[in-house]
Amino acid sequence: TDKGAFWMTLDDGRHWTEHSLGLANGYIRSICASRFNKARVYVSVTGINYDDLGCHLFGSDDYGQTWQSIVANLPDEVAYTILEDPVYENILYAGLYRGVYISVDRGRSWSLLGPGMAATAISDLVIQERDMDLVVGTHGRGIYKMNLRPVHEAFKHGLPKTHLLFNPPTVRLPGTSPAEKVPITFYLMHEAAVELQLNDAKGETIWTKSVSGRKGFNQVRWDLVIKNNNSPEPYFWRYSDSAKAGQYELRIVGKAIDLKTGLTIAR
Repeated sequence: TDKGAFWMTLDDGRHWTEHSLGLANGYIRSICASRFNKARVYVSVTGINYDDLGCHLFGSDDYGQTWQSIVANLPDEVAYTILEDPVYENILYAGLYRGVYISVDRGRSWSLLGPGMAATAISDLVIQERDMDLVVGTHGRGIYKMNLRPVHEAFKHGLPKTHLLFNPPTVRLPGTSPAEKVPITFYLMHEAAVELQLNDAKGETIWTKSVSGRKGFNQVRWDLVIKNNNSPEPYFWRYSDSAKAGQYELRIVGKAIDLKTGLTIAR
């Protein structure tokens, strides 16, 4: 409830017990019960209604009898929601006043997830588990989504220790409507200027894109266009050429960086 009161029940609501000692004195905005440990729970507390604009996130491993702050290095701004990853118990997501953050060590440290996203208040987070998409509801800037499979692949053996290029999904050629962009996701151990290349079966490079890679996760969404056309002719409509259906090599190259994987384009 508001003013930092956390209540829990172990008998479907017949009896309730308050476990609020150690929580911030604010509105409990989000509760996430762990699927990995039945006694574990996370909460976000906001004091925005009481002129407290600080960051308050907590975790408990004993049904809330004791609470530990998991704010760590998060910016001191209002936290609206917290969510546990459905596959890896050490991965958490938090929605704050200006963005979404990820922790891979259960709140001991946090990183901004998707710095290209609008800096806006995050109203809610939900994970669509069939496609493993993180869906983000914002206050005033619409809805965003991010596929979590690259995150899972990167951290399934712990923290990444090398540069990584993740397998992109199969993408279909567009008809008369624009193509759904294919996400090209990679992880860099440090900032680096890299070039994305698409090579056909003959080894010829048919598309390139230069990117200023950030340390950590990077994603480029490509619309399959390999050439833009211009013409003075009337009724000219083929303003762009797309890559043809087939098997391709996707490559990312830079100083001491050479990553390869396959890409399938289907009709």
